[in-house]
Amino acid sequence: MINPSTLEPTYTEGFKTDLQDRKPLLDTIDRRLIERPSFSFRLQLILGFLLLFFLSVTIIIGSMIAIKRIQNKLHFVQASERFLFEVEQARRWEKNYFLYGTNLIDAAQSASNAKILLSQNLKSYQKISPEQAAQIVYNLDKYRELLGELVVLEKRKGDAPARKQPIESALRKHGAEMVEVAVSLELKEQDSINALLNLFHQIPIYALVAYLLIIIYVAYFLAHRFMKRLNFLIDSTRRIASGDFSPIVPIRKYRDEFTTVSMAFNRMLEEIDARHTAMVESHKLKAIGNLTAGVAHELNNPINNIMLTAHSLLEDYKELSEEELLEMINDLINEADRSCSIVRNLLDFARESESVSEPLDLGVLVRETIKLAENQIKVSGAKIDIAVQPNLPNIRGDKQKLKQVFLNLILNAVDAICKDGKIKIDVENATSPGFLAVHVLDNGCGIPSHIMPYIFDPFFTGKEVGKGTGLGLSVSHGIVNMHGGKINVTSEEGKYTRFTVLLPSTDIPADIKRH
Repeated sequence: MINPSTLEPTYTEGFKTDLQDRKPLLDTIDRRLIERPSFSFRLQLILGFLLLFFLSVTIIIGSMIAIKRIQNKLHFVQASERFLFEVEQARRWEKNYFLYGTNLIDAAQSASNAKILLSQNLKSYQKISPEQAAQIVYNLDKYRELLGELVVLEKRKGDAPARKQPIESALRKHGAEMVEVAVSLELKEQDSINALLNLFHQIPIYALVAYLLIIIYVAYFLAHRFMKRLNFLIDSTRRIASGDFSPIVPIRKYRDEFTTVSMAFNRMLEEIDARHTAMVESHKLKAIGNLTAGVAHELNNPINNIMLTAHSLLEDYKELSEEELLEMINDLINEADRSCSIVRNLLDFARESESVSEPLDLGVLVRETIKLAENQIKVSGAKIDIAVQPNLPNIRGDKQKLKQVFLNLILNAVDAICKDGKIKIDVENATSPGFLAVHVLDNGCGIPSHIMPYIFDPFFTGKEVGKGTGLGLSVSHGIVNMHGGKINVTSEEGKYTRFTVLLPSTDIPADIKRH
């Protein structure tokens, strides 16, 4: 049955439907396969490579931003060093002035140069620390103002020594604070540069780790999806090889390249099923031909008896007593019933019928099959024994197809044994829980070990040319698998061959069910 909501691999269950029922089923499955949204492996590969590309772009852009920030910070450090140089230069000229009375104009010029440099890079200072930038501006302005007062006092030459003392103290105070704050900002920016450089050194390592993780994830994800679908198709081919031709149904939310393969599989299964059905019927006709030869031989006996009795009745009718007449009439009836039974068994086997799953008594089924082949068994001179374990559960299956399986095995055993050979059939519970086993053992020629792996292959036969089609075991293998069972073989050349058919059982014993 199709289950639209399923997301796990599944097959249609039950017996194979007829060809006329498979067509709409396959059309429905194909439509559901096609209607699913597409998420192909090509798209998945493209997405994987795009992910790697975007990661590369992100790393490159991040690296460019980091390099730009480093360049800006280096520019600030260089500007700060020039600013500090001018401030330090102004302070040296300031010291010379207070010690020797010289270089006051040079100190004022250096302070002016520092002011120009500070104005050019003020925004950079403010980005780092607006409060410290304001302190630098304030101290530099005060420093320049005090130098300007010194210049005015120097021109007056009056009470300059008395007024220079507080100006000198203020100059030293503002100069020292200005240098301290500027150095602090420069060191902070150098620390930031070092941190960026360390991060920049680690970017390749982080990038390699990220690449490795993404590649592993993408490879695992794609390989897992690909191998899961591939293994599913491998399982499907094994299932087909075992004789199960049920179609593949939708199992995923998305459609990919394997969807087309699944659709092709379903169409292939349709053709294989049709040809397998034709092959089964072809071999069935071959078996009917073999049976007909035995039936013809077996029918000669009751027909001859009928002819002899009828002629005797015709010739001696007036001389026979009533009891003798009744006895001869009963002989005619019995021989006619015997002929009808032989023909009826053949017709039952040859009759065309649909695959029907019904409860079956496996012991009764095997006995009926033996009865169907008893003519060939008598002609070959073989002896056949059957042992059925009591109170066995029923099985469910197609009666005619299972008869064909057991008939194939019995006729193969008849062909394998010599005159006065023995065939033993055991019907019992299998060692595997939930299964019944039918063992067909003969003491014939056995199967050579070098051909054992090929005995279930279609058209493979170990018989002489013209004496076998090579379809019997192949067809039987497919029928047993279709019923959810297995067929195994063990053999030793020149000693014996044992075929074991395992079929799933129901829960109710056959003998109990009939009462």
